[in-house]
Amino acid sequence: MIKRLSFIILVLLSGLTYGQYLEFGTYMGGTYYLGDLNPGKHFHMMSPAYGGIMRCNFTTRWVGRLNFMFGTVSGDDLKTQAVENRNLNFESSIFEVSAQAEVNFLPYATGNKRQFFTSYIFGGVGIFTMNPTAIVNGEKVTLRELGTEGQLSGNHPDREPYNLTQLCIPFGIGVRISFWDYFCAGIEWGLRKTFTDYLDDCSTVYYLDSQTTDFSGTAPLASDPTMNHQPGMQRGTSEYNDWYGFIGFTLTYKINLFKKSNCNNFADPRMIF
Repeated sequence: MIKRLSFIILVLLSGLTYGQYLEFGTYMGGTYYLGDLNPGKHFHMMSPAYGGIMRCNFTTRWVGRLNFMFGTVSGDDLKTQAVENRNLNFESSIFEVSAQAEVNFLPYATGNKRQFFTSYIFGGVGIFTMNPTAIVNGEKVTLRELGTEGQLSGNHPDREPYNLTQLCIPFGIGVRISFWDYFCAGIEWGLRKTFTDYLDDCSTVYYLDSQTTDFSGTAPLASDPTMNHQPGMQRGTSEYNDWYGFIGFTLTYKINLFKKSNCNNFADPRMIF
């Protein structure tokens, strides 16, 4: 899958060389997560997010795009009450790189006084990094290093430490509007389907015996903060992988690649009419 993403990015960059015009800009908004600690509340515990965008407008309908996104997602049982008497919490930084395609519902060209507004959908493929942490006894700890579901205990060879670099499928909707000759502003909301259930470090079952385990250490408390579960009891739901999403504003600046075009005049919208 990583090789496929690299190929898609190379194809996009090739298109950027011969495309009609480019747009470079920024993304500002928020990010949130859906998973075991937040099964279904969109926009819950949203944190600031920002990033960069590079678009190539091939036609008035089709757009290629590269995204670079930064944000932090988090969850807390005490706030969502997803599972009683579990009391898990987590926070994870997200860095995402993705290649996407946008499809405009209306003909659109930045700087064009007639084709200045459109709604659109987008989809693609991306890579993101994560690193779930939690507050245990007032201290911030890195959860993967603790093996909270027995990954490092030696008693569960089938449970290996999860990878901190993962694939995702971004998709969503948005609207944008052109103003002046070279600027485009928009609003969009997108979700990311992931292929991991450990964005929140919670997926399967407990592995420590609360009757015999010494819970004075950080690792046992990170695994079972309430200290009242037995091995094999459900800790998370491994049937469904975690998701995260972004919602925010975009602002891009247009750069013409060619002053003149032998094929059409799409490169300079002011020449269309």
